[in-house]
Amino acid sequence: MDFGQGFNMTSYAQVAVPTPLHHLFTYKIPDSLKDKVTAGQRLVVPFRKKQVIGFCLGLTDQMPTGFDEKNLKAVLEVREAQPVFSEKMIALLTWMADYYCAPIGLACHGALPSRLSRLQGPARAKLKLPEEEHPAFYETESIQLHAKQQTALDKILEFSKEKNPKPVLLHGITGSGKTEIYLQLIREVLNRGQQAILLAPEIALTPQLIGRVQSRLKEKIAIYHSGLSEAWRHLYWEKMRAGELNVVVGTRSALFAPFSRLGLIIVDEEQDSSYKQEEGALHYHARDAAIVRAGLEGTAILLGSATPSLESFHNAKKGKYHYLYLDERAAGAKLPAVELIDLRKTKFTEGSKTLSENLKNALAETLYRGEQSLLFLNRRGFANFLLCQDCGEALQCPHCAISLTYHKYPPALVCHYCEFRRVVAEKCGACGSPALKLLGQGTQTLEEELRELFPEAKIIRLDRDTAARREVRHQTLQAMKKGEADILLGTQIVAKGHDFPNVTLVGVILADISLNLPDFRAAEKTFQILTQAAGRSGRAEKPGRVIIQTFHPDHFSLICSQTHNFERFSQTELKARESLRYPPFSRLAQIRLQSVRPERVEQAARNIKKFLDRFGLKGRHWIEVLGPAKPPLAKLRGKHRQQILLKAENAPALKSCLKQLNQFAQRQLPPAVQIQIDVDCLNMM
Repeated sequence: MDFGQGFNMTSYAQVAVPTPLHHLFTYKIPDSLKDKVTAGQRLVVPFRKKQVIGFCLGLTDQMPTGFDEKNLKAVLEVREAQPVFSEKMIALLTWMADYYCAPIGLACHGALPSRLSRLQGPARAKLKLPEEEHPAFYETESIQLHAKQQTALDKILEFSKEKNPKPVLLHGITGSGKTEIYLQLIREVLNRGQQAILLAPEIALTPQLIGRVQSRLKEKIAIYHSGLSEAWRHLYWEKMRAGELNVVVGTRSALFAPFSRLGLIIVDEEQDSSYKQEEGALHYHARDAAIVRAGLEGTAILLGSATPSLESFHNAKKGKYHYLYLDERAAGAKLPAVELIDLRKTKFTEGSKTLSENLKNALAETLYRGEQSLLFLNRRGFANFLLCQDCGEALQCPHCAISLTYHKYPPALVCHYCEFRRVVAEKCGACGSPALKLLGQGTQTLEEELRELFPEAKIIRLDRDTAARREVRHQTLQAMKKGEADILLGTQIVAKGHDFPNVTLVGVILADISLNLPDFRAAEKTFQILTQAAGRSGRAEKPGRVIIQTFHPDHFSLICSQTHNFERFSQTELKARESLRYPPFSRLAQIRLQSVRPERVEQAARNIKKFLDRFGLKGRHWIEVLGPAKPPLAKLRGKHRQQILLKAENAPALKSCLKQLNQFAQRQLPPAVQIQIDVDCLNMM
C-alpha cells in the first residue's frame, strides 16, 4: 500500500467495506476524483447493488490479479477532504483485524462514531459541551506525593523519553495513589503540547475519573463510552480531531481517539475483563490494542492495577515491561484487617439468609460510630431460581440454557443473558405442582434484609437493575462520597476503583461465586475482586475492616487475599498455569459455533475438529485442541452452542492455524451455522 504523497499518479483505492468479509476491495478512481482520494478517507462505493460507506486504507497503481479495467467498480464520492483515519490508525486497525481474525471493514466501522459509517451524512449535532464540574470533594490542586509516589512518577517520566518506550506496569496496592500519579502525568503531557488517553474498564468508574481529571486540569475533556448518545459521541470525536479537546476519559472505544499529538495512554485497572470486547465481530482486548497503538505512535503507555493480570505481571518479570511497585497507602493509611468467616461452621443471624452474626454485629458497630459500610454480592435479583419441590425442575429461560432469576422489584422472572421476562409462575410448567420455592440470594434479598435489621440506616443499592441510567449511577456514587448513605450494597460495580474516605467496613457476602466458575482463571478472578473490594475500606485516617464469608476459607486465593499477598498468589498460580500450559505460558483461542439447529452445530464442530487434527498441527510449535464440547451456557438467545479451545505455544503458531481455519470455515460451514473466533479469550461460558 502507498500511504505517502503522490496519490495523483495512483489509479486504484483499496477499500474496507463494513461486511463480514476479511479482505479489502479494489475500486478504480475516476479522473474527476484523482486528486481528491487519499488513504484514511471515507468513500461512497457501490457494493452488491447498493451504495455504502467504505474506508480507503491505501492507494495503488497495480491492477488486482484476475481483473481488468472494465470489471472494476469506481469510487462514487469522497465524503470529506480530511481523513478520518491517520496512517498509524490504519496500521492499528489492520493489525487488530489480522490478530483477532476479524473483518477489516467491521474493525474500521467499530473505531468510529456510528454516524460516520452511514451513507446519509450525519446532521451536525446542536449540542454544547457541558460546563466543567468542580465538586467540593475533588482536589483542584496537585497533591504532595509521598516518596514512593514521587519516585514512581520520576521513573515513568524517565522511561517515556526512551526512543521506543516499553509499557510500564504500575502495581500499587489499593489506596496507594495511582490516580494522583495519572493526573500529574497528564498535566506534564499537556504542558508539552501533547494529548492523553485515560481508559477505565467500566462506565460506572468514569464519573469519578471525569470529576477528578476536570477539577485538576481545569479544562474541558472528552468523555467517550457506550452510554453516550450517538450525537454526543460524534461531537466529542469531532472536537478531538479538531484539537479542541486534548484529553479523553472513557472505556474501550476511547482507545480510538483521533489524536494527532498523542503523548500518553493510561490503562487503569488493566486486569479488568471489561476491556475485552465480547460482542460483535471484533473480539479485541483494549489493553493489548492500546499497547500496540503506543508502539506505533512511539508514545508512552502506563498500565495501572492493584492486582495486575498474570499476563502483564509475567511480562514485567521477563523484562518486556518496566515494573514499578507502590506498597504504601497515600496519607499513611493502613491496609484493612481481613477476617474469613467459614460458612460451614457459622450460623446466619436470625431473620437473615445472607449475613453471619459477625458481619451483622460489625455493621451495627459501624453505624453506631457514624461510619459507612460497603457490602459486595456479585449476584443480582432476589432469588437465583424458582424450584419445583415435587419434580425438582427450575424455571428455565426458553432462549438460554439457564434458570430464570426472580426479581421482586418489580416482580418478574428474568434471564440475565437475553433479558427475557415473564410473570412469576404459580405452578410448575413441567408437572403442574404449586409447590414452588425460591432458592438462593441476590442483591434485592440483601437489601430487604438490611432494611429489616437496620430500619434507621440509609441504604442504597447499585447493580445493573438500579444503575441502568448514567445519572442514577452518578447520583448514587455522589451520595456515598458525600456521606449521605450509611450502607452501599451491590455487585462488582461497587467493588473497584471508588474512593469513599468514610467507608471503614467492607463485607463480602459470598466469596465462592467467582471461585466456582468453570474457568482456569477462577482463582485469579477471585483474588482480584476480593482484593479490590477489600481496598474500599480504611482509605483515610480511620482503620478499615473486611469480613469475607466463604465455604472455602482454606483456598489459597482467599488466604492470599486475607494477607494482601499478591506475590504468594502469583507464584502459586503461575506454577499451576505453567504445568497445564495455560496463559501466560501459551496463547488461547476459542472457536464458538452456534445455530438454531443443534444437529447442525454438532456436525460443524466435529468437522472443524477433524480439520484441526489434520492440518496446522504439525509445525515446529505445538498446538493443542480441546473439545468440541457444549459450553456451560449450551444455549444462548435461542441458539445452540459448541466450542473448541485452541492452546498454542506462541502467537505465530496460533495465527497460522486460525488463518487456515478461517479459510476452511468460509468454504465448508453451512449458512445455518455461525462461527466466532475469540483470540486471547477471557469468557469460558
